Amino acid sequence: MSRDITLEQAAERASQAEVILMMLESYPHQLEDSELLAIVSLLKRLTGNVAAWLIEENAMQVVKK
Repeated sequence: MSRDITLEQAAERASQAEVILMMLESYPHQLEDSELLAIVSLLKRLTGNVAAWLIEENAMQVVKK
């Protein structure tokens, strides 16, 4: 699954997640519950793929050593 994305895509998704989280930090009480649920779902998709990619990449680096 994680090989479905490239390093560049993983970096872009991590950057997007960071921007979303900075916005939430700046405006924590200005969103409706439904908006927060949508944002949480988006963050889960963005960071899940990045985490899977990093875990697999790390495992490959360990095997190479």
